[in-house]
Amino acid sequence: MMVADTQTVVRLPREYAQRTALRGGNPYRAKAYSRAADSLSALAVPLHVLIGEDRLTEIPGVGEAIADIITKLHRNGTHPSLEKPP
Repeated sequence: MMVADTQTVVRLPREYAQRTALRGGNPYRAKAYSRAADSLSALAVPLHVLIGEDRLTEIPGVGEAIADIITKLHRNGTHPSLEKPP
């Protein structure tokens, strides 16, 4: 099992947001992923601590769906929804 570092977990949602915006996808989804990535990059608490304590939804811009994606990204280094075209 690969554990992704915080930089990787931040990079992938940001890339997904950019791809969504460039392809004319849902602008609200692109903004949500971008905001979540920005919030993750500014964390004062290590990401693995927030995941372990099930506190990701306390981060601005991170709801249940994005928290699930972040958790899977951290644990597996990838997530199927971020690999497919937006």
